[in-house]
Amino acid sequence: MRSTIGNVSDFASIDQARETARKFVETMKLTKRNPNAVKREADASELTISEVFAQYRQHLLGRSKPAKPNTLSVLDKAENRLKEWAGLRVKDLTGNEILRKFDEIASRARTAAEQTFRWINVAVRHAIEIEASNAQTQQRQPSLSYNPFSILKVQKKFRTRSELEDSYRAKGVRNPLSPKDTLGRFLTALHNKRSFNRLGCDYLLLTILLGARKEETASLCWREALTNEEAKTTSYVDLSNRTIRFYDTKNRNDHELPICDAVKRILEDRRDIVNDTVTRKDKQKWVFPARSSRSKVGHYSDSKSLREYLCQEAGILKLGMHDLRRTFGRVAEELVSYAVVKRLLNHRNTTDPTERYAEPDQERIFEALQRIELHMLMTAPKLYNVLLASAKYPPLPETRE
Repeated sequence: MRSTIGNVSDFASIDQARETARKFVETMKLTKRNPNAVKREADASELTISEVFAQYRQHLLGRSKPAKPNTLSVLDKAENRLKEWAGLRVKDLTGNEILRKFDEIASRARTAAEQTFRWINVAVRHAIEIEASNAQTQQRQPSLSYNPFSILKVQKKFRTRSELEDSYRAKGVRNPLSPKDTLGRFLTALHNKRSFNRLGCDYLLLTILLGARKEETASLCWREALTNEEAKTTSYVDLSNRTIRFYDTKNRNDHELPICDAVKRILEDRRDIVNDTVTRKDKQKWVFPARSSRSKVGHYSDSKSLREYLCQEAGILKLGMHDLRRTFGRVAEELVSYAVVKRLLNHRNTTDPTERYAEPDQERIFEALQRIELHMLMTAPKLYNVLLASAKYPPLPETRE
């Protein structure tokens, strides 16, 4: 193994050069590696804030299940809020500087401050773990071992779960519908609007009946429009087998749900509508094809104005798309077991081995989802009757509204 210790001009005397060479030989014997490579890694441990973010971003992209674009976007926003610190070394930051910066951002946006500093905290922690591993391999002391951002936890700068819930209530951020009043009013308003905006109303209806996330419902395709290869990486509706499959969801797992009776009726009608009205071949694959020919994604994506109209008609102050999922969760919690709720919402606890043994079977999932579907629709008799009234489901009495 050969290694250059430097140029003649780097040393004041031949003795100094020999001493450096002696240390290089010791490092070679100890690590079985080139001392210059070892030195570069040791130098790299003195990371700047910008380098820490870059290293962590590479980690997120290099995992077996790479981070999604939305995650990377949030990481980029956090880095941008700390751009004044981009060239500062992590080890040079003081606790007081960090606390002042946190308070500065929090004075404008508390949630943004917490999100930003949680990201840099985990990025620095990752860098410390990498440096500890390198130091162990090279049999040296790590040059980065303390995370200065831990001061935020010591000083209790991050809100607790109960404090967050209080904040959400005060701001009216989370507004799940109540089965006792607002759910029925919302579904009735949706039913009344459905003949004028079938696409948007069916999208909202399917989202709430499945407890899905907005992009999960919007991106659904028809299984028969996909090749077997395409189906492996696409969210789809398979009416022949009565299943809906959401591909690569937020927790990076695929999620499959059975199609219950009302959802089956909605989807059968949707398939007929798409076949009868959509002429472009590339748009026929979507369950909810975009109205505009200029749509970049090809499917329906923005229900904001429709939701605002329905809220006004139903006397509801505010309703976000994720509130539909929260509504499903609230109803499910009242009707079925915790294990089934978790399965329906695709919530996974990867650290709990018991969860693998307590996984509900498909029949139990279907029965639970059917109960939830009926419970929600019964709050709006007109909609219930349109979708379900039959020998199996006797019609409900309707009141004039």
